[in-house]
Formats: sequence, structure tokens, C-alpha cells
Amino acid sequence: MFNINFTATVKKSVILTVFSLFLLSCISLLMIGSTFHTAQPPKEYLGIDSLAQTREQRINFLCRLGFSPADDYEEAENVRIPIEFGDVYTNYNEIQKQSGGDLLNFRGADCIRYTYMNSDEKRLNLLVYKDRIIGGDVCTVSLDGEMSPLGYAN
Repeated sequence: MFNINFTATVKKSVILTVFSLFLLSCISLLMIGSTFHTAQPPKEYLGIDSLAQTREQRINFLCRLGFSPADDYEEAENVRIPIEFGDVYTNYNEIQKQSGGDLLNFRGADCIRYTYMNSDEKRLNLLVYKDRIIGGDVCTVSLDGEMSPLGYAN
């Protein structure tokens, strides 16, 4: 009396199961990929010890480059270097390459960007990963401002 098409039901179940496994695999890969990076931070950046555990070490690094960071200002912000670079990060990485760095190896890494103000109102940014400097820049805060690599901006 009941006419059940057993093969159609089995086919639907198999297809649904395969699709679900595929979807779960994709989600897992995205989650793993979002925290995946391939490089260890360098011991030196711009020929200077890159250790940046303390404010004093970060200030000393900037002073050795010839900058005069203000003593009363430090801003820290957590940032994640994206896995896929858009135009903004591609251009920013070109600035890093001018200083001998390359952020491509740190894609997906969680970093801290420390910002200091220089005596001439320039912002000094240091990008720190695992207590080591992996990048940075010097920029002006005006609308027509400029951004330069740390090693060539002073």
C-alpha cells in the first residue's frame, strides 16, 4: 500500500551527508587558516634588536632610529594581519619591504600596533608580534598626510 522509493531516499541522504561534511571541512579550514602564519619574528629589525616586550624597549628602538617619541603618549591596539591582502595591505607591505620587512609571512597573525607621537607631530607605529618588532611606519595625521617606512622617514 505504501510505495516508498527507497533508492531516492538513500541518494538524498548520501548527498546531504557528503554536502554537510564538505561544509564542515570548509569551516574548519577557515578557522585554522585564520590563525595560521609561517614565520617567526626576526631577532633584528633595521639592524636593531627587535625585542619589544616593554615600553622602554620600544622607545629605545625608536630613539636608535633617530626619533624623539613623546614620553607621555603610547597607544596600543590589537590587530590581525589579514590572510588575503587587499589593496591597502599590499601597499602597506610595500612600505615594510623598503625597511627590509615582509608581512606576507605573518598573514593571520595577531599583533599589537604601538603608536607614539614624535616631537614634530608625526605618528610612529610599531607592529609587534610575539614581543618582536616585525614592521612599522611613520605617518602624518593631516588629511594630505604621508606614510613612510621607519628606516627612511627621519
